Amino acid sequence: MTARHLAVAAAVALALSGAPSRAAAQAGDAGAGKAVYERKCAGCHGEKGDGKGPAAELLAPKPRDFTAGLYKIRSTANKVPTDQDLFRIITAGMPGTSMPAWAVLPERDRRNVLAYIKTFAAEKLKEAPKKVELPKEVASSAESIKRGKEMFEAIECHKCHGTEGRADGPSHAELKDEWGNPLPPANLTKRWTFRGGAGRTEIAMRLANGVLGTPMPAFLDSVEKPEDIWHLTNFILSLGPESPNYATLVTVTAVAGPLPDDPNAELWKNLAPNNIALMGQVIVDPRNFNPSIDLVSVRAAYNDTEIAFHLTWDDPTQSVDEPAKKLFADAISLQFPPQITAGGERPYFLMGDGSDGVYLLRWENGKGVSEATANGPAKIGAIAGGEARGKAAYANGRYRLVIKRPLASKDAARPTFTPAVFTPIAFQAWDGGAGETGTKMSVTSWYYLRLEEPQSNRRFVIPPVVAILTLAAMLLVVRIAKGRA
Repeated sequence: MTARHLAVAAAVALALSGAPSRAAAQAGDAGAGKAVYERKCAGCHGEKGDGKGPAAELLAPKPRDFTAGLYKIRSTANKVPTDQDLFRIITAGMPGTSMPAWAVLPERDRRNVLAYIKTFAAEKLKEAPKKVELPKEVASSAESIKRGKEMFEAIECHKCHGTEGRADGPSHAELKDEWGNPLPPANLTKRWTFRGGAGRTEIAMRLANGVLGTPMPAFLDSVEKPEDIWHLTNFILSLGPESPNYATLVTVTAVAGPLPDDPNAELWKNLAPNNIALMGQVIVDPRNFNPSIDLVSVRAAYNDTEIAFHLTWDDPTQSVDEPAKKLFADAISLQFPPQITAGGERPYFLMGDGSDGVYLLRWENGKGVSEATANGPAKIGAIAGGEARGKAAYANGRYRLVIKRPLASKDAARPTFTPAVFTPIAFQAWDGGAGETGTKMSVTSWYYLRLEEPQSNRRFVIPPVVAILTLAAMLLVVRIAKGRA
């Protein structure tokens, strides 16, 4: 045997000897995983893995009951997920839920906790996973998206997810999971919140395979042709951007002429949105651990006399005050310091406090726009003689609202908006249909707003003047040179 043959044989032997150890390393140690689980997971999922941890009552959707052996996100045709399916969820978390990404843990700990979680339903997970084979991928195109829209309606996706995918379908309020807990459908326009991944393959897998323990069925056998799964995927991808592209500054555009009241006017369509993330208010009671409104898109413009804010946000229902039904009016407010100071001082972001108040521009469904001062969320007072006004439109699970007021303030309770000045701004929002009212709301901390300076006509005049003067100088130089010759 040659040296080359010996080397190949040694490499093969080394690979074969290493394979079992690598497989064992991937499998994880359930005993070691128990300690990880008790530290990191039991608070929500419970010591017994039944989803009844001490924090469970505060969470929506509810934590997974591992004893049932039902896992939402899987790449298998039967109910048994692969270890890689589970490992991915442990690592990446579940967007839109309280399940965080545990990528911060060493891989060994994640493998071990995976092994321990499987012991809660060992008998139900004995069957070997059966991999789903997706049909051949179809690239996105206008024709594919059109076909996907047809399938979206044909297999009645819109009944839960809504005509434009904003989770506002007629059945959305009736949906429950396997354990009877309310379970709203996904907002398909917010791809970054998709559980199990937002890539094309992940979306196609959810459509083909369904989501166990939820009303979301498997559609691979329901579509007319297997490739319709990809057409449906392409349509869903067309409903919204890949990421929210959150803004750090709210820009207000200078315009000539009147500012439109109509929320659907062309001006607003032509302005780029400033996407602002909102979080649940969890500082004072009643807290909002599961906020409904997590994003508001802000477009803003001003002219010589007025400033206007165009706000867009998703809400699956249009609600007014019905306290007997535990329903309240949908509302949103913009918050500013009463006076804009050179030092940029800002009151407490949660509607100010006893020593430093805030100014609010507030809209409430059924009541319209008002101006108010606040020294905390429980101390809000209307400002008499308010000049703010607004107009709202609601369609397909989305509000569009225009709020306008004069640039200049009438008194010390109101700020004056000045070009090129960084002005603190914050937002609060309430989904009344979800029982949000008072301090149960979505909030932001302080952002900054800036009015762009109006473009001067000098920028159109100065370049031609400079060009003419330059040409005159050149001609003068040439004439002098010829005279000397």
